[in-house]
Amino acid sequence: MIQHLLAVALLLPCLSHAWSCPHGKDEHSKSLFSADDAMPWTQNMTLKEGLRDRPGVVPNRHQVNLDLPPAERWVEIGKIYANRSDEIVQYFEEMLPHAAVVAIDKIAKHLVDYKGFKEGGFSDEMRGYSEGLGLDLGYVVAANMVYQLESIGVNCSNWNNTGPTGQCEGEDPVDEVTWYESNHYLKTQEDGVNAGFCTSVVTNNARGTILHGRNLDWNLDEALREFIIDVDFMRGGELLYTGSTIVSFVGVLNAMKPGENGFSFSMDARCQGGKLWANLLEALALGGMEPSQHSRTVMEAAGSFDEAVHLFETGKLLDDGYFIVGGARTGEGAVVTRARNHNVDTWKIDASDEEHGWYRLETNYDHFDDAPSADDRRTPGFENMEGVGLDAVDQDNLKADVMTQWPTYNEHTDLTCIMEAATGLYDCTVWMDEV
Repeated sequence: MIQHLLAVALLLPCLSHAWSCPHGKDEHSKSLFSADDAMPWTQNMTLKEGLRDRPGVVPNRHQVNLDLPPAERWVEIGKIYANRSDEIVQYFEEMLPHAAVVAIDKIAKHLVDYKGFKEGGFSDEMRGYSEGLGLDLGYVVAANMVYQLESIGVNCSNWNNTGPTGQCEGEDPVDEVTWYESNHYLKTQEDGVNAGFCTSVVTNNARGTILHGRNLDWNLDEALREFIIDVDFMRGGELLYTGSTIVSFVGVLNAMKPGENGFSFSMDARCQGGKLWANLLEALALGGMEPSQHSRTVMEAAGSFDEAVHLFETGKLLDDGYFIVGGARTGEGAVVTRARNHNVDTWKIDASDEEHGWYRLETNYDHFDDAPSADDRRTPGFENMEGVGLDAVDQDNLKADVMTQWPTYNEHTDLTCIMEAATGLYDCTVWMDEV
């Protein structure tokens, strides 16, 4: 424990330099470009009309054998990509502030055995991945914490124009913020679509099953999108579940367990930022899990939709988040809104809700609060779902008429998946640049 705390402490001096944030922000103020001063990007018809017709490709698919010792599970996948491991380092340096990159490789390896990694077997999985990739363990550990590390200094009460707003209040209020730049942060903020989040929807349909759509809007460079992979997790020679992830990452961003008692999940960001180092220190002390790794434990332990919802509602996490869960039968759909140490709300499909009760659509804002006008993807998402309708919705029009419609689909969309646990459908598309 002491070495873990010291490792985090060693990083703090490297991050002591504050800078005046671009885009109208400074250390103690909200964005000067609020929704009252600028057109929300979602309503910018020039951006909409200029949306490129990007080709979609099927992610590479691999297997992980859960019967193997954790240290052996990812070695072979790592070897496949070992000749491109320098691009993992490039990805890492793109996503993080330069000041963090200088120190993180030296200290991250000391975090590999902290409680939240070790209890799920993920410490040894990262060691094996590091071996297969031929990459320093520190980079692999850091890659598995990229969401936490990317958010250094980014606070939703300040990120008023583009990101989750107001939802840090209560558990992680932040009055003073030091801002740090990363290439990815600047790229995301300076182009027209100045957001980088997700949309997920679970819906009833006329066949009595549940369909699940998800978009991942992380705004990755095309070379990095080639590292998005689908993985079949096997146990006893049989498929247990399929998930989507990124090479070097042992967690899953969305996944599906097939069968009549099967379920699917996707994860959307909530309250990005906050007291990052306090979060990490608390996680070290309490064993909080990285959310995508927590999702692995749910996929491997739960035997039904109800069990999955319960497990997503419980456990300590490094970050707030939304877990969108779909089952195999009508009515089995829910959005679990999580704070790091407790469940905030569970919003289930509800036939008594005449307006939108046959589906649940989540972007990056609490459903019981209004979405900010600067990033309202919720309203057009609702309109597109209602336009398709309960009687007509199927895997094809969920993708064509909802998940790939503006602004749910935008220049930052890296991945679109359609899942149906009852039938075993797992259809993912990585969006590449123009040919």
